[in-house]
Amino acid sequence: WAVGTSYVPGVVDNYGSISLTDTTKFRDVPLFWGSEYADFKGNGGGSSVMEGVLGCLNLVQVSSEGIMESNESNNVEVGGANKPGGDYLHLSVVMAMGRKYINVDTTTKDGIERAKVLALGSSGMADVIYSSLLQDVSSLFTSLNQGRMFVLIRHPIEREMARFRYLRRGQFERTKLNDWQRGNLQDMSYVEYAKSEFARDNWMTRELVNKRCIDGKGEDGRACASLDDKDVHTAKEILRRKALIGLYSDIMGAVQHYGRYFGWDNARKGGRFEDATMFCFQIHILEGMRKDALGGKDLDPNDAMEHSDAYVALMEKNRHDFELLTYAQTLYKYQVELS
Repeated sequence: WAVGTSYVPGVVDNYGSISLTDTTKFRDVPLFWGSEYADFKGNGGGSSVMEGVLGCLNLVQVSSEGIMESNESNNVEVGGANKPGGDYLHLSVVMAMGRKYINVDTTTKDGIERAKVLALGSSGMADVIYSSLLQDVSSLFTSLNQGRMFVLIRHPIEREMARFRYLRRGQFERTKLNDWQRGNLQDMSYVEYAKSEFARDNWMTRELVNKRCIDGKGEDGRACASLDDKDVHTAKEILRRKALIGLYSDIMGAVQHYGRYFGWDNARKGGRFEDATMFCFQIHILEGMRKDALGGKDLDPNDAMEHSDAYVALMEKNRHDFELLTYAQTLYKYQVELS
């Protein structure tokens, strides 16, 4: 591991290096790591878009959809991983919105624990897993049976503003907000949100180095741990070694990059996706972008512009993530050239 960085056991040991051989690559399970707001339906720029896109390839996916569909089809109250319907003691494939999912939820800690008990990582049933909980979901894998991380990185200010719009409009169960939180968010402007405890502080950097911060507090309930240069260097090293990079600003190019790397739909080794597959991708990407704008009809668009008070406040909170974005842009160009 590089000098001047920290050793992060789960990420280092349980996610495969992107430079490993094809034989190892296709044995590992692809893991899409996305922003926490994107673990639910109805947003743009996160796993909702990717679930639609990869659904075009008829892949068996794992997110929150499989457990919700299992619950609803068995008339069970939707309560997350603690109240699953269907075959609770075994992994099974269910259909939701014309796509295939496994009946576990990898977007929550409880769901990940259940997936671990059911040996999801070594089951061979999943074609792709989604989670924002990078450290927690690493427990599904081992050094001999690794996950293979791929990401879609968005400008941190755009990401947080999109998250704000989503939280304002999202369903109660999906956004995990209490009544007080939802009421406050509904009344906020971009500026008020940017300066509130709801706006995240370097989410990507913190998740990579295991210094999670939620509503201004660490997981132990104390003040969030500070980030330093060593943390930023560590986050960069993890992206360099462990992540297949995609950029939201080039989302179609990113999807084709993923396809070439994982060998999806004849795209392996320089091939191209079928025309029908590309058309399906475009439909889901455009739909994701349309949904991305929802929840902001009563907001002043000028507040979301560069150099606005909201933009400056969010940049101050996410300067490390912006540095990671700049680094990821270089990695993306390098990876695409080699693919």
